[in-house]
Amino acid sequence: MADKGRMLSRSKAGKDKEVAEMTKGVNEGEKTDKNGEVPSPEAAATSGTTADGQDGNFQVEPMELPPFEIITGDRIDPFAFKFQFKNVEYSSGRNKTFLCYLVDQGNTADGLLKGYLEDEHTGCHAEEAFFTHCLPHNDPALKYTITWYVSSSPCSACAEKIAEVLKARKNIKLTIFAARLFEWEEAEIQAGLRILHAAGCKLRVMKPLDFSYTWETFVENEEQPFNLWEDCKENYEYYHEKLAEIIQ
Repeated sequence: MADKGRMLSRSKAGKDKEVAEMTKGVNEGEKTDKNGEVPSPEAAATSGTTADGQDGNFQVEPMELPPFEIITGDRIDPFAFKFQFKNVEYSSGRNKTFLCYLVDQGNTADGLLKGYLEDEHTGCHAEEAFFTHCLPHNDPALKYTITWYVSSSPCSACAEKIAEVLKARKNIKLTIFAARLFEWEEAEIQAGLRILHAAGCKLRVMKPLDFSYTWETFVENEEQPFNLWEDCKENYEYYHEKLAEIIQ
């Protein structure tokens, strides 16, 4: 079983590798921040600053944010999947949630619903958006068996909202497979996970086999095989142990 000390000892080397991944396609001459990462459009829009060429002072310059939206689709870009779903302990640059879903509505003509969504510059997180974008109507006569594969476990606010849905709609059964645990050391995050568990949600950490399944089912893989990254199994064991301690 992996322990936190072993994961922390790998963090620096792993983070350097992540920085290389994030800056791999950067054009020569594009500026990076002090951490070696290319400032995102969101960061630039938030800061809204520019340097004065004469004295180096910074002045506020208004910038327009991109449209707020939830992005949905059938298959994820392979680079985005490999980066966002990597089950590392640190999360540099991973500031959004990718949610892949399967919905079995029983014996209906609609069959199995499948797709993914991500939260992009929006106040509505992917978990909450699933119920408004992908399953807006609940038919009490149907039994919904829903499976999520998410890049990280829900925040405390999302956990509470999901629990409310499950309590209100007894015909929904939800299983969540998370690549990694989001800020699991925080007390409110742990409380949220326990609330979800108590509401009947099955919480799991993604195994190596789950990553391969998600790659084949939800990623534009062009029939390319999926190669697991270093320490994938060890990191799964670490998160699996922590989740078991939280919801026991």
